[in-house]
Amino acid sequence: MRTGWLLIIGMCMAAALAQGDLPVSRVVLYRSGVGYIERTGTVNGNARIQLSLREPQMNDILKSLVLVDFDGGRIEPVQYTTRDPLNRVLSSYAINIADNPSRAELLKRLRGVPVEVFTQSAIKGTVLSVEERTVRDEKSGQTRTEPLLHLLTGEGITTIALSEVSRFRVLDERLQKELENALLALASGLDTNRKVLELAFTGRGQRRVLIGYITEMPLWKMSYRLVIPREGKPLLQGWAIVENTTDEDWENVQITVVSGKPVSFIQNLYEPIYIKRPEYRPRLDVGIMPEIPQAALEADLMKTGAAPAPEAMPRAAGRPLALGEAREAMEESLEPMAEGQAAGALFEYRVQTPVSIRRQQSAMLPVINQTIEAEPVSLYNPRRNAQHPLFGVRLTNSTNLTLMEGPVTVYYDDSYGGDALMDTVEPKGVRIITYALDTDVEVSVDAGGIIREVLTTRIVRGVLEQRTKLLRTTRYTLRNRGTQPRTVLVEQPYDGEWTLLQPSAEERTRDFYRFKRVLAANQTDAFEVREERVVSETYALLTADMDSLQLVLRNARPSEAMRKAIQEIIERRRQIALLQSEVQREQQKIASIERDQERIRQNMAQLDRASDLYKQYVQKLTQQEREIEQARERIERLQKQIADAQQALSDYIQGLNIE
Repeated sequence: MRTGWLLIIGMCMAAALAQGDLPVSRVVLYRSGVGYIERTGTVNGNARIQLSLREPQMNDILKSLVLVDFDGGRIEPVQYTTRDPLNRVLSSYAINIADNPSRAELLKRLRGVPVEVFTQSAIKGTVLSVEERTVRDEKSGQTRTEPLLHLLTGEGITTIALSEVSRFRVLDERLQKELENALLALASGLDTNRKVLELAFTGRGQRRVLIGYITEMPLWKMSYRLVIPREGKPLLQGWAIVENTTDEDWENVQITVVSGKPVSFIQNLYEPIYIKRPEYRPRLDVGIMPEIPQAALEADLMKTGAAPAPEAMPRAAGRPLALGEAREAMEESLEPMAEGQAAGALFEYRVQTPVSIRRQQSAMLPVINQTIEAEPVSLYNPRRNAQHPLFGVRLTNSTNLTLMEGPVTVYYDDSYGGDALMDTVEPKGVRIITYALDTDVEVSVDAGGIIREVLTTRIVRGVLEQRTKLLRTTRYTLRNRGTQPRTVLVEQPYDGEWTLLQPSAEERTRDFYRFKRVLAANQTDAFEVREERVVSETYALLTADMDSLQLVLRNARPSEAMRKAIQEIIERRRQIALLQSEVQREQQKIASIERDQERIRQNMAQLDRASDLYKQYVQKLTQQEREIEQARERIERLQKQIADAQQALSDYIQGLNIE
């Protein structure tokens, strides 16, 4: 009977499992700084599983945790220790030590608490106060501040200098316990290494369970090898580089690496968050207080001109690696471990063979091993090198995989060609990668000036409208001094305000046109790129700068009627300007007289009114007042003439309509 009861009790008790009993079985790595970890295994009856995690992982775990019991079990609430902000925890204790108080400050907070103080003898009492008193050192004569503790004892108030206190203890057991707990909370707040998450599964018998969650992981990376033989198609090999930065080994884990960047963020779910509530205070009647190459935008690439055969690929000097003859063997000796497939807006490489990676170790996984279309080109852009183009190849992704961005090491036949960088290339996509300087080809650029041609000029209701065509020409001269032919792509900046006239561009990227030129050995070629732009300019004839109007007369070749009208406007505005100049001269004259009058009045203040000099000054002031009055009258007449002339000019301009 006793055995049966023990068996029943054992079945009802939850089995405690460590995370090792549910090992990592699947890992999915993303390019947004996270990875999906999946653990699978079996549990028996009621089971509790403890996950030991680093505290920085907790927010991602609480945001993404997925629990599945496949065989009829039930998921119980997940338990974990809440991490309240440390300052808030410490401030909740009766004795607040959050701000690292000194001994004097701590005793101040213990006012009214019985303590035992140890000096040369033990003294028991209640803390009355702590004060700071200035004392003078008899030997040095210097003053210092010394805290004094006042205790209420059975014999009265006892004052003790804190410098004489070796130690003290709190006699109140409850407060002593509070102080100990506060210190424990402070110590636990320093331990941010490991946190425990407890998962509970309830049910009967053996059942399959799954635990999945997102956690921070390093970005996985891709690197490529492009082998270009003298004959046959080039071979592209891709290796995925993954790191196991977790605290446990991955044994026979299915690994998937995903290109693209899913949205991922961190939200503080682990630490309790308190909002600051508004405080209501009742009204009281109280007193008042006081460069990677860009992808082409068009799909019809390389429309004209014959491309050199792959064997014409320029070779860069390097250590012989004998890869050209071994290309087929190289392809056969490497078995890709992954299958590629679209995953919504992403693309994933799912490694079919389970992989083992020890903790804090990395691995290179072969995921691509296919032939690919690669055409040799030389790419010239004066911003990268003003004299020579760069060796490169135009890759066409003839695989059904999305090629993620990464470095490419290029081997041509039996030599190292150089290193390149490649953007992400979708299936059927085309990219140019460059890996060395093509010193056999030299390019010179002559940027000509801008030619202006006036198309139309007209005057409508006081506004001169002019349409002008701007023509700019850039001349390129290419010299191939090598013994092999070259296909050169010349990049010229694209400006949406200019229209390309000639020649037709082979393709256009986001920022450049590309013009294709095929050069034979020892050949020189030259071509011009012509672009035009039509601009419209307007001039308000009443206020426009007269030099601009003169320029229109010289460049626009206007009709006789328009020429006479513009000359008439210029002449009238010149007359108005002369009148305005006369007004300024009169105003300057008045200002000069008034300054002189101020000087005379200052001198007169020092003279006897009966003196001859004083009388001369009076006559001088009288004469100046007449001059000021005459100047003001002239200004008034001039301003009237200016107003009449401006009105007449405005009426004249408004009446003009000349095509």
